[in-house]
Amino acid sequence: MEPLTYFYEHINRYAIVVKPKQPLLNWINALYPDMLEDGTETTVYLVKERETDSGTEKWLKKNFNDIFENELNDRHTDENDWPKNRTYKLFTEWFDTEIHTTVLDMEESVIKKY
Repeated sequence: MEPLTYFYEHINRYAIVVKPKQPLLNWINALYPDMLEDGTETTVYLVKERETDSGTEKWLKKNFNDIFENELNDRHTDENDWPKNRTYKLFTEWFDTEIHTTVLDMEESVIKKY
């Protein structure tokens, strides 16, 4: 039996997966009742590796509003309709997050930023 050949490479990023929860769905579905969002769309944010998982959690607590605003803007661009007091507590009520510390690139092509 031949040894396994691996074609993937570890990249120096952690992934934060952001998934909408019911309060976000209620908000966007109230704005667009004919285009009901079902919560299956998620976003992955790549951040630099940290020494500990808690370091990434600290980063998220410090930078949650950037993610919050991006998620809102992806769904509705009129900032007047966004929640005014966007706290970390509200963020955790509107989104589930998962931190993944191993990110593997399964493709041979170069990663491009746009």
